[in-house]
Amino acid sequence: MSDPGALRTARDLWHRQRVKRLVRDRLGRGTAHLVSVRGIECPDPDCPGPATEIRLVNLALVESRFVIHKPAEKVTAADVSALI
Repeated sequence: MSDPGALRTARDLWHRQRVKRLVRDRLGRGTAHLVSVRGIECPDPDCPGPATEIRLVNLALVESRFVIHKPAEKVTAADVSALI
């Protein structure tokens, strides 16, 4: 029998990687950034649940952070485009 926790972890990882691809597509080819995506507890009291934090670090080590107020599995290309 498979472990349901492992399945959830694999699904979460897949969605985080999907969001990273959306970010890289939005930034364009040739843009050098480290892209990090993680699930966080939403810092906004009006947010209904977990949120997705996107961190970008460029070659000059300048960091930008964005929060999308929905879990990674619900993040769309339009959400990413609205932020970046």
